[in-house]
Amino acid sequence: MINVENSSETLLALVSETNFIRNLGFSLLIIFTVLFSLIWPKWQALQWLIQAGLLWLLVIKVISQQLELNRPSQKQPIYENLGWANRLTILRGFLIAFTGGFILQLDISDKALLIPAFSYLIAAIIDRLDGYLARITKHESLLGIQLDTEFDALGLLIAPLLAVWIGQIHWSYLLVSAAYYLFQSGLYWRNRQQKPVYQLPLNMSRRAVAGFQMGFLAVVLWPILAPPATTIAGFAFMLPLLGGFVIDWLIVSGRINLEKPAISNFFKLADKVTLQILLPIFRVIILCLVCLLIIKTNPLGSVFNDITFSKAILLLSLLLSSLMILLGVLGRFFAIILSCLLCWFFLSYEMHYLEIILLVLVIWVMQFGTGKFSLWLWDDRWVHRYDGS
Repeated sequence: MINVENSSETLLALVSETNFIRNLGFSLLIIFTVLFSLIWPKWQALQWLIQAGLLWLLVIKVISQQLELNRPSQKQPIYENLGWANRLTILRGFLIAFTGGFILQLDISDKALLIPAFSYLIAAIIDRLDGYLARITKHESLLGIQLDTEFDALGLLIAPLLAVWIGQIHWSYLLVSAAYYLFQSGLYWRNRQQKPVYQLPLNMSRRAVAGFQMGFLAVVLWPILAPPATTIAGFAFMLPLLGGFVIDWLIVSGRINLEKPAISNFFKLADKVTLQILLPIFRVIILCLVCLLIIKTNPLGSVFNDITFSKAILLLSLLLSSLMILLGVLGRFFAIILSCLLCWFFLSYEMHYLEIILLVLVIWVMQFGTGKFSLWLWDDRWVHRYDGS
């Protein structure tokens, strides 16, 4: 039996801790507003404070409404404090709110854009660290799981809005922002209508694809990259996630019944074809297209006559990364490097159809891995594992 009186006292202590965190967050926002007013017009700094403050209030509301979940399971007592893992997750919420203050800001310089870019980058890193900290400190909680999901969704709303505002990605990427909330609204509607909601099977690719969205946004907010490469990359990242949401909805709504042998076998066959045929073919195409790109933009005569040290390093890096992807040696890792190199490369060279295909395939290998015939899949295991477990 859980002592109700002790639970009430613990909840009061958690409310007190949450209020302290709320006040600390507002104090920091006011300090930054004062600092921004030194470099911006005062109305612009005030706009930033209002936007970031409202988002911070939303973060605190989400936390306050779910403090009873600060326990390992529903049958176990509530922890006496939030714990360092949840505090780190709340810091992620604060950084997302901080980033949101830059949306709709007019005449913002590239130097000023480094501030929200760095803020969201730290938030993305924390997304990997908070679960690890919870496991090694033995403070895993239902609250941490819920806050992680809520702040993932909030981050995938705020960062794309800012990226669209500053012209880094196409507005259609906001479908990623809407997907989670539409999915949850659909579940709520089905429950209200007393319609069945079916359980989703465990799918580690779902977690990886969602994680790479946050990584993409953490990179694309930096003003060192620019369209059209970032726009194309946005489409490449977006399509697998939206496709996953559509399939998940068809499953939870019962339109796809995985217990039927025909449907189950179809999905198994699709996975097998992807891993054993499509991904290996993608790797071969990537290497061929990289070689073609190098030859196309650097004819052999110019390579030997006019090559500079920096240009030679770039060309070798492109070739080495694509070769590692072909061999399946840390393929996801080198796909990240190659995608960044290509976006940088296309700042100086025009993108055509083959270059678009190349960038898309590299990003899909990054999200789904290199598949069969790979020599070393350590990065695959790292993407799918829970650190600290």
